[in-house]
Amino acid sequence: MRTPVANQIRKRRAVSDALGRHKVFVSSRLFRGDGQTVSRVLVSGQYYDVNDALLDKLMAGATPRELELEPAPDDAGSLR
Repeated sequence: MRTPVANQIRKRRAVSDALGRHKVFVSSRLFRGDGQTVSRVLVSGQYYDVNDALLDKLMAGATPRELELEPAPDDAGSLR
C-alpha cells in the first residue's frame, strides 16, 4: 500500500520526466507523387524537414543532433 507521500513523489517524477523530453510538433506535410512524405517539424524552437522514418525516430525520443539533422531554411517555399 502506497502512502500519499510516495504517490506524490511518483507523480512529480513522472511530470519531471515528461518535461525533460523534447516535444515534436508537425507543422506541415508534403505528399509527393512518388509516394514519399516530407514533414516540417518543430523541435526545441528549430524547424527540420524529415521523412517518415526520421519522424518516427524523433517521436520515439531521438534528438535532431543524434540524427545529424540540419535546421530547415527559413523561406516558405523550401519544403517543395
